[in-house]
Amino acid sequence: MTMFRILLAEDNKENQSVYRRILEKTGYDIDIAENGKEAVDAFKKSSYDLILMDLQMPEMDGMEAVREIRYLVNGRKVPIVAFTALPSDQHRQACLAQGMNDFLNKPCNEKMLLDCIETWQKRRSVILIVDDMKDSRQLLKHYLRDTPFDFLSARNGVEAIAAFKKEERISLILMDMEMPVMDGYTATRTIRSLAGKKNLPIIAMTAHEGEHELQQCLRAGCTGYLRKPLTRQSIMRVLSEHLKGSGANAHWEQLMESANNNVVEIDPDVAELVPGFLNNRKKDAEEIGRLLAEGNFEAIRIIGHSMAGSAGGYGFPEIGKLGKAIEAAALTVKSEEIRAISCKLSEYLSAVIVKEKKV
Repeated sequence: MTMFRILLAEDNKENQSVYRRILEKTGYDIDIAENGKEAVDAFKKSSYDLILMDLQMPEMDGMEAVREIRYLVNGRKVPIVAFTALPSDQHRQACLAQGMNDFLNKPCNEKMLLDCIETWQKRRSVILIVDDMKDSRQLLKHYLRDTPFDFLSARNGVEAIAAFKKEERISLILMDMEMPVMDGYTATRTIRSLAGKKNLPIIAMTAHEGEHELQQCLRAGCTGYLRKPLTRQSIMRVLSEHLKGSGANAHWEQLMESANNNVVEIDPDVAELVPGFLNNRKKDAEEIGRLLAEGNFEAIRIIGHSMAGSAGGYGFPEIGKLGKAIEAAALTVKSEEIRAISCKLSEYLSAVIVKEKKV
């Protein structure tokens, strides 16, 4: 099971010490940000399962930090709890409207804090990865790291059955079919025989291909089929088909949309120019930060306008949309909106996957 990672945005040193001790003692992995800006920067560099966000902090307050985090691709799914001494009757609705998921008042005793965190932790579904090869398990964990799921691993069918009986939150199983001790076919039939488990998605993973192999997996009780070697796109496609709409994962469709938008097929005629184009857009994002500090909105507008005009020709309509948004925000002198869009541009550039179209 992955360790549950928490980001605490809190400027009070005493509170930092108290809540760090409580959370680390319970077994949570915790990072601390001194203010909203540090919280946004920390979230860009790492992934968290939950954020405890103070509202009143220097440099950038909690409300503004939440706005920026929600603009980021991975920021759409993370639960954010307002963690503040401000009265709930006056501020709860404003926090929820801003995009926070819950509200917790300080001072807060240990039980109240841990109960709140446990509530959000229990909402995460679990994917069980069953494969005898360590490299395969690590690859799947890598593909799943930015999804709204926890995951468990098993090395064979016997371990898979034991894990399944122990963990009630398992929503899907990725099952290798050829393993020592007990193979995937036998493990799948055994799991299907358990009461109430007829509809659980079990996805066969196999290096074999052809109709015979597919029918053998289906007869064992598998609901889907993945041919090895696996890719991130094939994993995302299967999870989307079998888990989309799950109540425990309300942000799944947004995550899938983001994953799909990050794969761009480009015309072979411009393929050699694309790396330079993308590198220049990274420089644009950095330059926008410098220009914002100077208050040079006209230069920012020109960058946005140029980006919007050129992106389509290279095959990147998403960058074109962001360029138009930057230009519009610069015309109306909206600093925070420009900063948020620039962050979104940086996120997109770091995640985009470029493929040449097949002619």
